[in-house]
Amino acid sequence: MATARGKNGRPTTRVVGATIVAVLILAALVAALAGCGRESASGRRVILIGIDGMDWRVADPLLAQGKLPNLARIIEDGVRRDLRSLEPRMKSPIIWTTIATGKAPHKHGISNFLEDMPGQPLFSSLRWKARSIWDILGEKGHRVGVINWMVGWPALPTNGYWVSDRIGYAREEYFESMEHVTYPEELRTELAPFVRTVDETSDDDIAYYLNGDAWRATDNLTLQGGAQGFREIYTVDESVRAITNHLLESGEELDFLAVYINGLDICCHRYWAQMDPSTVDLFQSDEFIETFSDLIPRYYERIDELIGEFADGFGDDATVIVCSDHGFRGPFRSKDGLKLGTWMHRPVGVIAAAGPGIGGPREGSEASVMDITPTILALFGESVGRDMDGYVLTDVVDESFLERNPVSFVDTYEAERTEPDTDEPVISPVDEEIKERLRSLGYIE
Repeated sequence: MATARGKNGRPTTRVVGATIVAVLILAALVAALAGCGRESASGRRVILIGIDGMDWRVADPLLAQGKLPNLARIIEDGVRRDLRSLEPRMKSPIIWTTIATGKAPHKHGISNFLEDMPGQPLFSSLRWKARSIWDILGEKGHRVGVINWMVGWPALPTNGYWVSDRIGYAREEYFESMEHVTYPEELRTELAPFVRTVDETSDDDIAYYLNGDAWRATDNLTLQGGAQGFREIYTVDESVRAITNHLLESGEELDFLAVYINGLDICCHRYWAQMDPSTVDLFQSDEFIETFSDLIPRYYERIDELIGEFADGFGDDATVIVCSDHGFRGPFRSKDGLKLGTWMHRPVGVIAAAGPGIGGPREGSEASVMDITPTILALFGESVGRDMDGYVLTDVVDESFLERNPVSFVDTYEAERTEPDTDEPVISPVDEEIKERLRSLGYIE
């Protein structure tokens, strides 16, 4: 589907435990065998673009103003729905794993940001107890790609490529020494030049999103911190953007690609109170409010650019699905004090889809984050697991498509999954940096 375009000395990573290494070796063998003697059964192609924290209540006024042309084109050519999240306390690692498996948290095994064990390590991809959509499709012979998916480290062998969610932290100077940051391993050498550092993000790069020039040269530490915080957000998303576009331009023919963007969620956490000062009864200087008051809606414009670039890069013949894990609201006061972190997550996110297999604009029921994987399986003509907790979105998929390709079922895909036989955590050299960011957002203490 063609879319419009907008303007504009770290230690080497080690996988802990010989048993985990064995799992990776076995998974590599399975991935290699998946592509042997198989053809892509359906000839269909799907790109799933995950935007953390996107909310129709912010997007709709911008759509009405013509500022999100790529998202508007998807909606006009296809469908849009509210997307029901998981409640209570909508935590992104849990939700994005549900989106990628079609299963509730007690089935997929990811229950928080941190594991409840000594040292509180971050959950890793080896803790998934359910198979992902790219794992299932890859086993069926479809070529798949995964870029930056949450709880996506270490990158595991798959029938295609996997770029882990450590790319935003694995700066270029040590990217090449960080094992398991990509699959195949040699891909990290190719991608290292596209990993951007904060120092490479200039004032001019971020100027459009900030009002005035006071932030450029100021002794105000609050203003400095706000601008530097946004520079970091911009830099991570720019790395994901550059890596994704490079891989799309590399000639690798994929049937399915899942790519995740985190920056909008962080912008909403950090700058909502400047967009809507009424949400907090805290002192903010007029200069601080003015500088950041338009950052969130302008970042929506940037997200729209990424949607257009990724959809165009994947190809006109592909189905495009854009979804978020939850919506957003401002911070609020309760008898327990100011509520931040996951309390700012609204239980309704977005889904928009267009392309082959997707119906035209029409009314439909509310969708759930559990429905994404079953729907993608149906679009590929693959069976849906009866043990999945979601359903095929029959009011999103084209009726005539379903008549030609009726939904089929299999009891489970889990029997073929090999799980690590160790409880040892899997640590990357940037985990403490990630934890510090989570603390700054109020996600962990």
